[in-house]
Amino acid sequence: MKNIIYFLFLFSTTISFSQISTISTTDGSILITPRGLLGNTNSSNTSNVALGTDALKNNTTGSLNNAIGVSSLYSNTTGSGNIANGPYSLYSNTTGFWNIANGDYSLYSNTTGSLNTANGHNSLNMNTTGSNNTANGLNSLLSNKTGSYNTANGGSSLFSNTTGYYNTANGVVSLNSNTTGYNNTANGALSLYSNTTGIQNTAIGFQSLYFNTTGNDNVANGYSSLYSNTTGVQNTANGVASLNFNTSGSFNTANGYRSLFSNTTGYQNTANGLQSLYSNTTGYYNTANGLNSLYSNTTGNSNTANGVASLNFNTSGSFNTANGYRSLFSNTTGNNNTANGLNSLYSNTIGESNTANGGGSLRLNTTGNANTANGASSLEYNTTGIFNSGYGVQSLLFNTTGNNNTANGFSSLQSNTTGSSNTAIGLNSLHVNTTGNSNTALGYNANVSTGNLSNATAIGANAIVDASNKVRIGNASVTVIEGAVAWSYPSDRRLKENIQVNNYIGLNFINKLQPVSYNYISDNTKVRHDGFIAQDIELVMKDLNLPFSGLKKSSDGMYSLAYSDFVMPMVNAIKEQQKTISDLVNKTADLVKKNDTYESQILKLSSKNDSYESQIQKLASKLEEIEKKYPIRN
Repeated sequence: MKNIIYFLFLFSTTISFSQISTISTTDGSILITPRGLLGNTNSSNTSNVALGTDALKNNTTGSLNNAIGVSSLYSNTTGSGNIANGPYSLYSNTTGFWNIANGDYSLYSNTTGSLNTANGHNSLNMNTTGSNNTANGLNSLLSNKTGSYNTANGGSSLFSNTTGYYNTANGVVSLNSNTTGYNNTANGALSLYSNTTGIQNTAIGFQSLYFNTTGNDNVANGYSSLYSNTTGVQNTANGVASLNFNTSGSFNTANGYRSLFSNTTGYQNTANGLQSLYSNTTGYYNTANGLNSLYSNTTGNSNTANGVASLNFNTSGSFNTANGYRSLFSNTTGNNNTANGLNSLYSNTIGESNTANGGGSLRLNTTGNANTANGASSLEYNTTGIFNSGYGVQSLLFNTTGNNNTANGFSSLQSNTTGSSNTAIGLNSLHVNTTGNSNTALGYNANVSTGNLSNATAIGANAIVDASNKVRIGNASVTVIEGAVAWSYPSDRRLKENIQVNNYIGLNFINKLQPVSYNYISDNTKVRHDGFIAQDIELVMKDLNLPFSGLKKSSDGMYSLAYSDFVMPMVNAIKEQQKTISDLVNKTADLVKKNDTYESQILKLSSKNDSYESQIQKLASKLEEIEKKYPIRN
């Protein structure tokens, strides 16, 4: 027993500084020693390990190589630090160093390429001088020759790459067709599958950028994102099937599930949100933010949609802006519309050049054009009305087909439905109007008494006009209406027809008028006024059976007086009085003339009388003388 132990000790001491080495250079027999395994090589360098027929067969000075498998590292001469596992792995390597090949025919053609790692059958099979490549999976980077700094993970990933560099492929057959493209990153099975010369693309997700060939600078994140892209450049797709059908469209950004799903050649579109710009094909310069925003758009361009389902049904309409949930929801071909606020311009289909600001503004508009609504629910029920402007919450709220209306102020023209050409300025102004046309209200609560007046005007706070073709200024509390000059009326003969002389109403009318003083019931200040009572005037007219334009009666039975029209009967009355005066003057003149004649005659008679008296006195004097001479004796 001691002899056996001694023999083993001598044997181990003898070979302790040896390794496994070939004994015969022809039959490949080896000697196993504690230092390792050395196959049949031409090298005396004992730092290499070779296992398999013709492994490291031509090595000369190469060191630190491991070759396991038939003809592995067969052609290596001076290359060092290489690891080849599998038949014909690193077969052609001569001077390449620090390569790792795992799998039969992996890095088969590599000659001087270095720092490559190939794992899997045929991985990096055709690589010659390419360096710093990593291939993991069957046929990964199979066609690469001189390309460097590529990473391929997955069967057939970067399969066709020849000279491309800085590509990263993760997934089965990702970047499969790439030849010279570089700086590409593919993560996911079949991602960037068809890419040939496209550069600087990033594809993350199954079949992302699948058909891309020469497109550059694209980013695809998500299953089938940018799936159909071929030559489009600088697209960004984030989300499952985003930009799925894009082919040559460029500068698009899609974020969200199926966003810009149908886009083919459209460019410079931005879609953020699930299925935003879903149907867009060739439209361009569109921006969609929110779920289903611009969902149906196909060829429309320069649209902006912000909010869930905004511009949802737009197809070819262009230059539209929608901000808010379901704003411009139903628009199809309408152009140049702007909607800001929840459900604003919700029902618009082909209406154009509309502006809606505020929740529900122009909500039911379909084909109406050139409307402007500012304020929540302004012009909400408008359908086909055109050229309307509503400023203020609920202004022109119920307008449907009315045109050319302008409303400024909360609830102004709120009840208008079909009335047109109305103007209302002030809170609740023309609030009552429904079908009336060409009405004007200016001031807080300035209004019409009924909804169907036309050409009626109310000016001033709480001014109410109660008849068509009538102007009302101020309310019952107004005490003075003044101006720097007198009120003028159009009176040119050229403006008038059927002109007739009116001399039948005058003093007879004036003499029957009864002036009164009064105050208005609604006037809390009880200011006294002087004037007439309209019903009294009506009685005078009935009494004389004469018409008079100064008495006005509204459709609701309320009376008013046009005091300016009283000038005419007053003129006639003055003329009548003047005629009477003239007649009296003439009669007086005649009487004076006659009186002068009578006075002349009287003077003549008086003179004669004086003469007669003188003669009588003379006769009397003579008679007295005679009586004295011839006294009468009794």
